[in-house]
Amino acid sequence: MRLIVLGTGAGGGCPQWNCGCENCNFARNNPQSARTTDSLAVEYESDGRQAWAIVNPGVDLRHQLARHSELQPPKDGQVRDTPIKSVILTDAELDHTMGLINLREGSQLEILATPSVLELLESRFPLKTVLKNYANLTFRTIVPGTSFLLGNSLRVEAAGLSGRQPKYAQEAGQSANEVAGTDAVIGLRFESPGTESSGRSCKGSHSIAYAPQIGAWSQELISLLDGCYAVLVDGTFYTSNELQCLGVKAPSAEQMGHLPLSGRDGILSRLENINARIKLLTHINNTNPILRDNSSQRQAVENAGVKIAVDGMSVCSGASYASTYSTKPATKNQGKIRD
Repeated sequence: MRLIVLGTGAGGGCPQWNCGCENCNFARNNPQSARTTDSLAVEYESDGRQAWAIVNPGVDLRHQLARHSELQPPKDGQVRDTPIKSVILTDAELDHTMGLINLREGSQLEILATPSVLELLESRFPLKTVLKNYANLTFRTIVPGTSFLLGNSLRVEAAGLSGRQPKYAQEAGQSANEVAGTDAVIGLRFESPGTESSGRSCKGSHSIAYAPQIGAWSQELISLLDGCYAVLVDGTFYTSNELQCLGVKAPSAEQMGHLPLSGRDGILSRLENINARIKLLTHINNTNPILRDNSSQRQAVENAGVKIAVDGMSVCSGASYASTYSTKPATKNQGKIRD
C-alpha cells in the first residue's frame, strides 16, 4: 500500500496569504519550504487497475495533483481520463472539501463521508447541489466503527472522534464543540492488501492511520492508531495559546478543535504510548514553531521520536518512506524530513 502526502499545512497553508509571521515570511523567500493544505492520496486496486482515493481535497488540489504523474491522466490516447476514482472526507471543514470543486470537470467519482458531513454538503455548504450538473458523483455513507472496502481489497476503518461542526455550521452563540454525536470528525485506518486482520478490521503492522483533527485523546483514537506501521496525526498548534501570543485575536487551540502538541496531555506526550514504527505530524499551522528546524519546539518533536511530514512524501506500509520531489530547504531555518 502506498500513500502520498499531498499537503501538510493547516487551512491557510504556509505562507498564509495575509500572515507576516516568521514562518510565512521565510516561505515567501524560499518557495521550496512552502506547505499546501493537508490532503492525502491513497493507492488501491479497482477491477485490476491502479486507482487512487483523494482524502480531504483542499483548495490547493490542482497544484498537488500536477506534482505527481501517478495522479494524472494515463498516456493511453484518451483525452479525458483519470486514475482518481474516489474521495474520502474526514470532516466538512472548508479546507478539506473545497477541492471537490476542482474535480467537477465531468468526473465520475464516489464521495465517501459520514452522515453528519453529507448532511452539511446538502444544507449549510451545498456542494452536492452545486456540483450535480458538472460531475457524475455518487455518495456513500461511512459508519464509524465499521470497515469498508476501496476497490477490491483495500480495507478502511473509520473512527468517530468528535461532533465538532465547522464554523459555517454553528448556530449563533453555539460553541463548535457543543454538538452531539461523534461522526462529524473521523480518523481513518488503511489496511494494506494481502495482510490479515488480528481480531478486528484494519489491525496490523501494515496499516497506516490518519487523524488530522484531534480535539480529544479518546479510546477510539487510541484503537485507531495503536499497532499501525505509520500514523499521521494532528500537528496544528504547539501550544494552546499560540495565536494569541502572536497578537492574533483567536480562540485557543482546543476551542478550535485541536489538542496542542505540548503539555502533559498534549499530542507529543500521548504519542509516547502509541505503538507505531513511524509517527508523523501533519495539518501544521503556519505559525507553529516546529516548522523551523533550529527551534526548541522542533527539537522536542524529534526527541519524542516524531517526525514532521512534508508535502510530496510517500508512506508505504512495511517499507521505507521518502519525499517524491525535492523539499530541501534553502537555509538551515527550514528542515526537511529525515529518516
